Amino acid sequence: MKVKVGEITKIKTGKLDANASSADGKYPFFTCSKDPLRINSYSYDCECVLVAGNGDLNVKYYNGKFDAYQRTYIIEDNSNGLLYMPYLYHFLEGYIGELRKQSIGGVIKYIKLGNLTDVLVELPSIEEQKYIVNLMNISLELIELRKKTIDKLDSLVKARFIDLF
Repeated sequence: MKVKVGEITKIKTGKLDANASSADGKYPFFTCSKDPLRINSYSYDCECVLVAGNGDLNVKYYNGKFDAYQRTYIIEDNSNGLLYMPYLYHFLEGYIGELRKQSIGGVIKYIKLGNLTDVLVELPSIEEQKYIVNLMNISLELIELRKKTIDKLDSLVKARFIDLF
């Protein structure tokens, strides 16, 4: 069955300015950057999917204490056991290209809440969602191993070339 993301989740945004970060902070501070910053306090303690609402639109999964920039969407489960959050993460990771197409604005592109709440997601059983996530994780691990192998082979080719000449 397909459902709108807004029907099975609650979505809010962080409240902080990006300047609130602290280099030696104890907790992750999610902004629109791909990599989280650090901060000394937290406002949230939950399992969620985070979507950068402007700039480098990207998706992250996190479970624990953190804080967030005001344009970062925090998506929590509100499905009464129908949704496995890592499944939503993988779905949105694949959907990010569509969100980029939907973004609006001049210099810094952004999305609106409706761009997330109106997204239709196929929602199989929890068991099937967990199976899909497991397959995705295995596939991503294999891809990462393949990339490392290619990098090592590339280094070997370059070293061999230098040896020959």
